[in-house]
Amino acid sequence: MLSAACIAALPASASGKVFYRYINAEGVRVIDQQIPPEYVQKGYEVVSARGEVIRVVAPAVSAEEAEKVAAKRVRAEQQAVWDAELRRRYSRVGEIDAAKGRKLAQVEGSIAILDSNIRNLKKQISQQHANAANSERRGRQVPEAVLKTLAALEEELKLTEDQVAQRKEQYRVIGEKYEQDKERFMVIRPGSR
Repeated sequence: MLSAACIAALPASASGKVFYRYINAEGVRVIDQQIPPEYVQKGYEVVSARGEVIRVVAPAVSAEEAEKVAAKRVRAEQQAVWDAELRRRYSRVGEIDAAKGRKLAQVEGSIAILDSNIRNLKKQISQQHANAANSERRGRQVPEAVLKTLAALEEELKLTEDQVAQRKEQYRVIGEKYEQDKERFMVIRPGSR
């Protein structure tokens, strides 16, 4: 291994050569014609025979740091896409509020239709229960058709109630999304009420 003093003392004919300066495991700065593989990832300097730094190679980032950098880059790309979309779609905040109102009104209309279907299903179920009760009061067994119809109506009621719950969640998500859009729009286009 060569020290900095030895490199400076090399004849001018060796001036075209390059050396590598790195920190070894003991924390000592080393200058050599090659770098052991275990030190390459820790960063090094390429120096001339006169000891001038030609190039600095930064230490490699750890896998965790690389993941953080990649995640940050992905977030920045997503943010840029979102910002471009907002600029393309809206010229002022009021347009976002209007779009939100229209979208929520559509979902409210869908919920109203489903609520009406639920009321009708409950009436039909009630009618089928009455038919079954009438049969039992007469001492007869409840007809199989009534039982099948009742089971089908109850299944349809459950599915419709599930759809209402989904629409209500959709309503909440849409409201939040438009509020986020509005907040971001005010950041990228301040004063554009």
